[in-house]
Amino acid sequence: MKKKLFVLLMMICVTIMYPQAKKDKYNAINTYLSSIIKDTTKTIVIIKEKMSSNGALKLFSGGKLNDIPFNRVNGIQERLGGILEPLYKENDFQKMRKKYQDDVNDGKYNLAKNAKWNPEDFKFKNIFFETFDTIIYKMGKGIPNYPYTTQMISLSEPMYYKGRKYLVIAVAIGDTTPIGYLNDYVIVMKKVNNRWTVIEKGQPYQYY
Repeated sequence: MKKKLFVLLMMICVTIMYPQAKKDKYNAINTYLSSIIKDTTKTIVIIKEKMSSNGALKLFSGGKLNDIPFNRVNGIQERLGGILEPLYKENDFQKMRKKYQDDVNDGKYNLAKNAKWNPEDFKFKNIFFETFDTIIYKMGKGIPNYPYTTQMISLSEPMYYKGRKYLVIAVAIGDTTPIGYLNDYVIVMKKVNNRWTVIEKGQPYQYY
């Protein structure tokens, strides 16, 4: 009886805590978007598929998805980009990688196969959601379904780093011009005065 009661209490706790954690992480995303979207009256395009967790991990580490330590030269890690030391810690990265790496859901262009954004995930009203394949098709055909100056953004699901001290989010920003491209990077956020704040932006790393 006690065992059943304990399991029931655990299920209740998880049911209560999961929506709160999700809301907290999505508040971080909206906080960051507020800093990069200068004119909230204009429509922006959000790529409907989330960036995959594998893509976010590679942007964080500079391409690594294994447990082999980086080589060092004169005590400095040899890196191809991403988050550098001292914020990058190998043991902490490995914990994050083992928790979030998802090879099954890793699709083309490092977009997730089965994870998509919904309008209720964002506080902004002027958002147009579009699948990446549709965007590529429209660009190739020159179909002007939205203004060429429209900002286009892709985002990953936030991942906790070093316990719950930090949040890691992969971001790609570009526009919808026919020759437009996405600038990919990763940000690390930390709560400052109870508000998620960017403390570091990853060094450029091209992972395609």
